[in-house]
Amino acid sequence: MGKRAPSKHSLWRRELAQELVKPYQKRRGFEMALLGGSPARGLSDRYSDMDVVLYWDRLDADWIKSRPLEPLGLRFVTRLDMPQHQAMLEIYTLEGLIVEIGHSTTASLKQEINEVTGECKVEPPAINTIGGFLDAWAVHGAERYREIRKTIPAYPRRLAVKVIEHNLGFFWKGCLRNQGLGRGEIMFVYDGMTAMLKRLINILAALNGLYYWAGEPRWIEHWHGRMKRSPKNLWPRIVRMYRGAPGKALEDLEALLNEMLSLVKKHFPEADLSRVDRFKALEVRATSRKPKLKTHPSGR
Repeated sequence: MGKRAPSKHSLWRRELAQELVKPYQKRRGFEMALLGGSPARGLSDRYSDMDVVLYWDRLDADWIKSRPLEPLGLRFVTRLDMPQHQAMLEIYTLEGLIVEIGHSTTASLKQEINEVTGECKVEPPAINTIGGFLDAWAVHGAERYREIRKTIPAYPRRLAVKVIEHNLGFFWKGCLRNQGLGRGEIMFVYDGMTAMLKRLINILAALNGLYYWAGEPRWIEHWHGRMKRSPKNLWPRIVRMYRGAPGKALEDLEALLNEMLSLVKKHFPEADLSRVDRFKALEVRATSRKPKLKTHPSGR
């Protein structure tokens, strides 16, 4: 998919971000400010919020608690303190726009990068942190941002294998159709279908070397556009699954999973797929009468 121009809603959010960080950039220890999410990727619409992450040499928690953006006309809503992660999150609103100002230390960021890319830990939040960092729009401290960005390697193959294997937990064959659709448990059907599609997308992200985890499955069309290895027409097929008959959706889901597994076998033959074989053996079938047991060799 060719690179497209940022939406107008992304552009004015970028301008606003530059104004919002001014009270912070005067403080000692402030290193960089990054705008993340849809404004950074140029995808924002009129409903998009703003996520700005500020990185510090050391957090000045007491000063951050003083609500630095209220003098600019923003309404403070809440604050989340995460001392175990050396992080804080301020949440404001401005004429209906939700503004989230995250705070972290550069040391914590580097640690997360090392845990994922060096130690190959399958940590969904950290994987998304790295993906967001790579796609961020530097509001302040562009040189520092480029310096750290260069330290992030291409998606390690060992990490991809671990992500693939981590996401192979599928429902037993026939579970959604017989225990779900057959009983009229339509919420269970769509909940299970969504869970499996999120796992599928996580695997495809790893197959394509994308630091992405579909915890919140938004902007999937955008992410799919960055995938060269993928079932054909993935996004239109997913849309049809939710808009069409649930029985057909389950057939399409099984086809997608099989196509995805073929891609894994082709590009990552070292991945252990034995878990999938075990799930296939546990097919949910009708059992109308009490099964017979074999006679124990001891006669007991």
